Amino acid sequence: MEPYPTSRGRRLIRKTFRTALLAVIAAYLAAAGYMAINQRSFIYKTAPEWISPESQNLPRGQALSFTTPDGTLLRGWQIPATRADGQTYLYFHGNARGLDRRAGRFQLMTADGSGLIALSYRGYGGSGGEPSEAQLHADAEAIYADLARRMPRSQIVIFGESLGTGVALNLARKVEAKAVILDSPYFSVMKRAWAQFPWLPVPLLLVDTFRSDQWIGDVKAPILILHGTRDRLIPISDSEELAARSRSGKVTRKLYPDIGHVVGYDRGPNIDVPAFLAGLQSPG
Repeated sequence: MEPYPTSRGRRLIRKTFRTALLAVIAAYLAAAGYMAINQRSFIYKTAPEWISPESQNLPRGQALSFTTPDGTLLRGWQIPATRADGQTYLYFHGNARGLDRRAGRFQLMTADGSGLIALSYRGYGGSGGEPSEAQLHADAEAIYADLARRMPRSQIVIFGESLGTGVALNLARKVEAKAVILDSPYFSVMKRAWAQFPWLPVPLLLVDTFRSDQWIGDVKAPILILHGTRDRLIPISDSEELAARSRSGKVTRKLYPDIGHVVGYDRGPNIDVPAFLAGLQSPG
């Protein structure tokens, strides 16, 4: 039999255990601190370079500049509407890359004469400032107000892509719109962050939570959700649970087999979105 540890041996074991425990705690706190300090770099994959719509051979595309109420200059793209009703998309992009990545989609979306306004978030595509949830929401409201002064609210279609779906929903619950289009929406960024980092106290650390689940119930406009069944970034269960939170009874959800995150640039915007909008009666 092994001899029972002496008192000195027991002290050594306890000391070793305490040292190991403190090391684990220190590592955990360091990781949590790093995530807390750098959380926005995980959410916002900024692409600061300005790329003009003309360089992307976008028909009718024009550069757009907009100064926010706090004096920050935002840059973006606009495509004037040519159809009689003036229908115009107000587009909120995802968290990665610039508007040039969406040029093909914009061309398809506006092929029927619809207009489009797409501003780069702060820190993206030539826009000044740094992105945050509060600033994205404030900027969305400001550009909507500017657009609503120039055209009927009933012809504004609020379109959100990925991260932008939260921006779109928060705006849509406060304003009038013809419809809301959500491409690959999340239930909330809070939920996605917790799924990715289940070992962290996410509710205590996360600043930009984008609680779409709390906003969709207040949206009165018809909503179309587009989601690829192979989306590994935002699972389709998120959009299903999100749709269930709507209280309007005006949610249509379309799933696309064998498509991943952000639906393809032909069937979604070029067929289903215009068909959905054509089937709506103008509000008011």
